[in-house]
Amino acid sequence: MVLLVILAVLRGVGWLFSSGHQCKGRNNAADYNTPGEALAAGLAHLSEDVYRWTGPAAVVVLAGMCGWATIAFVAGRRG
Repeated sequence: MVLLVILAVLRGVGWLFSSGHQCKGRNNAADYNTPGEALAAGLAHLSEDVYRWTGPAAVVVLAGMCGWATIAFVAGRRG
């Protein structure tokens, strides 16, 4: 459960930092004119990657938890 909470927090932070960015592509040179805008574009692209990968990671963790729960249930019923 702790892993799911961590992934949920990371996904929320990733969404928060990437949601306001109007991306012109994955090329940072197209996204900024000043150093501050360059840092913001880089952070937005990183946050977008975190947002994209935490969904599949949560599915893997959830599947592992379901497998573990099934094994524990079967072992408990066998006594």
